[in-house]
Amino acid sequence: MLETILLQLASLERPLVLISDPDNLLRDETALTSLLDAGYAVICEKALATSSTECRAIGEAVARNRSFLAVTYNYSGYPMIRQARAMVAAGELGDIRVVQGEYPQDWLTTDLEKSGQKQAAWRTDPKRTGAGGCVGDIGTHTYQLMCDVSGLTATELAADLTSFVKGRVLDDNAHVMLRFKGGAKGMLWASQVAPGNENGLKLRVYGTKGGLEWK
Repeated sequence: MLETILLQLASLERPLVLISDPDNLLRDETALTSLLDAGYAVICEKALATSSTECRAIGEAVARNRSFLAVTYNYSGYPMIRQARAMVAAGELGDIRVVQGEYPQDWLTTDLEKSGQKQAAWRTDPKRTGAGGCVGDIGTHTYQLMCDVSGLTATELAADLTSFVKGRVLDDNAHVMLRFKGGAKGMLWASQVAPGNENGLKLRVYGTKGGLEWK
């Protein structure tokens, strides 16, 4: 996947725009579709969109312009993640049965946003970051890795989103159960209120022949 993206970038005959601002400054469907319609290739930090309606509009813009659009999920480029993905694709784990991902952090255990800390302030403000709290910030990384390494796509989910810190509007903890196409099951935990965990991203994949774990 990474090699394909690099080859695509190398062959581009159009200007490239990188969007890495806080979500509310430029991150909206109109700005993205306008760039794509104007002929730009776009690399965008998450969140790419804040609703399914925006996602469809962006997808349609990519299709009609045959554009290049990428979201920067940096962990998928790690050598051991690429190795894990290759092992699953080669059938070394057999048919995949279980995929588990977790991403605990502790930096929002208290109401840090009220201290004026800029990262905390915009990440916990729905007017600036959209509806996604913890699940939009780090849960997306977890889910992307689960799908990228396993090669599976989720078809159903049940999620329990919680705001533990008093006064916080967006979720700071998420438990998600997943059903994947083909019958595999998954669990995802993402939390920014887990003391003792600075950046504890973990992935486990189990099949009929074996399993793997990355952290």
